[in-house]
Amino acid sequence: MDRQLLKEKQIQLIFQLEQEENRFIRKRLIEELEYFEALGDREKGLLTAEQKLLILTPSEYREYKKTKSDVQISKLIGVSRSSLADWKRKKGLNRKKRQSVQREMIEVLAFHLDKSEEEIGSLPASAIECQYEAFVINESHN
Repeated sequence: MDRQLLKEKQIQLIFQLEQEENRFIRKRLIEELEYFEALGDREKGLLTAEQKLLILTPSEYREYKKTKSDVQISKLIGVSRSSLADWKRKKGLNRKKRQSVQREMIEVLAFHLDKSEEEIGSLPASAIECQYEAFVINESHN
């Protein structure tokens, strides 16, 4: 993505953010804005560790994981091992089984959103929690 397109996308997101009142949508817009800022900083060669993890996708991680350990991956992308571990937890990439509470969230969302548990379960843990919170708030208002 060239710099002009990045700048236009950022301006568009800022405009949407200023107009939006829903806090969940605002949060998503802010995350998207941070992502595009990280892409711009990558082109300048000024990425922070947080931005490096913002750009890293779960599929890229899985590709690295085929041949490298987490310690090697963290050195390769230039972040601490604990930052990578935190990123994995937020993206739901830990090998440990999900807690029963999150399992319950997945089941409830799958039923009410008419989606498979696998589809909901493949989302990052933070997205599952956010959608579940939105569902509970919506149900309490009805």
